Amino acid sequence: MRLILNRLLLLAVGASLAACSSDPEKPVVKGPADLPSYEEEVDLDRVWSMQIGDGMGTAYARIQPALEGKNFYISDAKGLVQAYELEDADLVWEHRLEEEITAGVGVYGDKVYLATSNGEVHALNKSDGQRAWRSMLKSEILSVPVVHNGAVAVQTVDGKLYLLDEQTGERRWVFDSNLPNLSVRGTSQPVFYKDIVVAGYANGKLVAVRVEDGTEVWNERVGIPAGRSELERLVDIDGRLLVDSDTLFVVGYQGHLVAIDLRSGKAMWKREASSYHGPLYGLGNLYVLNANDELEAFDERSGNDVWISPDLYARQLTEPVFYQNHIAVADYEGYIHLIKQLDGSIIGRDQVDRPAVDWVRGGSYAYKNPSRYFDLDAGIRTRLVAHGKYLLAINNSGYLNLFEIDQ
Repeated sequence: MRLILNRLLLLAVGASLAACSSDPEKPVVKGPADLPSYEEEVDLDRVWSMQIGDGMGTAYARIQPALEGKNFYISDAKGLVQAYELEDADLVWEHRLEEEITAGVGVYGDKVYLATSNGEVHALNKSDGQRAWRSMLKSEILSVPVVHNGAVAVQTVDGKLYLLDEQTGERRWVFDSNLPNLSVRGTSQPVFYKDIVVAGYANGKLVAVRVEDGTEVWNERVGIPAGRSELERLVDIDGRLLVDSDTLFVVGYQGHLVAIDLRSGKAMWKREASSYHGPLYGLGNLYVLNANDELEAFDERSGNDVWISPDLYARQLTEPVFYQNHIAVADYEGYIHLIKQLDGSIIGRDQVDRPAVDWVRGGSYAYKNPSRYFDLDAGIRTRLVAHGKYLLAINNSGYLNLFEIDQ
């Protein structure tokens, strides 16, 4: 039986093991850092805010807005899919799948893509939200489908990589990989490169598969299991696979940060690192948010250290993104932090707003209770989405905010 741990459970188990250790050399387990002070250089302004359905749910689904042209597309965890105009948040269309959404939203060409907990991929028409097709893959999907040259790549939690036809959803082939008994909840998003598609797996391997027929071209180890317990031997690739020209950069949990030549599949350099997320590239550096939520910068050519910022330690940060030449992350309290690429210093901050809660009397003792049906979790698990001058952020309760930098 396979056991899948989410990030919070993994932190709790790791903290318990450290606290119970009899080794006096073990460091004291620290909680999340207090909100650090900073010198403001960038001021975020809220353009508008609104509630999206029932929110992001409690299953650590990877649901995020997608921006395309003048519109954005969003879903809640219960199957509500909507399209809005970006500037004024006017509703364009709405569609209800009546299924639990675990991955979305992806927008490619004329379609919107989502995936569900029971292993279905849904393709909706971008123009009106009507279903174009759906494909049943039978296992939960936790990463957004990727489309390239008429093919849709989808990775499922049971270690299978599927290639579907973009127009019909029909299956072209399936590639299977052996998985360990224990893994982190999530899968990385596959990437296309020329005539191959590359996927990262919970066994610490990166595998390149030929698009034409699904045969393996090469594989490379990012993490090598080590230790006596299943937890110590846990290696996983869940974050972004970053392609720059002919090089792929990838980092795994309890593994390595690796630069791989996509033409040969050989590692160009490798260094120890651990992250739930993938790297960013800018100014000749790779930026990695490590498993302790410390942001690190490495030299892109050698992997050598450049700087490390511990300011947001253990604040359960989202996958970092670039926004207006800054690095943007969000945390478990709903704060958005803008970070300078040069040295990792925080230069801007704001918090995702949420609606006022109406209270009503109810129950046998007429206590006041919140009348809103959605979860009141202000934290953010969903990756921020940057688009030109705008930044979209949605908290776990489903409250969506649009920000821009005050010029």
